[in-house]
Amino acid sequence: MDLPEDTTDAIALAAYEAMINVVTHAYPAGADGPMELSAELRGATVDVTVSDRGRWEPPAPDPGPLHGRGLPLIRALSERADISPGPGGTTVRMRWPVPERSTSPFDLATAAGQ
Repeated sequence: MDLPEDTTDAIALAAYEAMINVVTHAYPAGADGPMELSAELRGATVDVTVSDRGRWEPPAPDPGPLHGRGLPLIRALSERADISPGPGGTTVRMRWPVPERSTSPFDLATAAGQ
């Protein structure tokens, strides 16, 4: 699939932020735990999901200058972001629209000025 560069950049950065949140917050210091990443094209959208089986750590009211920007960034980069914490872990679902691109010969010829 050929997505615009700004869309692929937004997907990569938002997914990275969600994965960093798993590494930083889901499991106690020094503990390992699973993290799952999936991406799927669903019609006119790309859905990306990052999940863990750890514990939810609510954002701190005053996280300081180096923390607390991941979830707002994820929400700003995606068309939709749902964060679902629960006793069995946390799931972050993100969605981006896929721009329509026609590749029919007629449209290509029209675009080429023929």
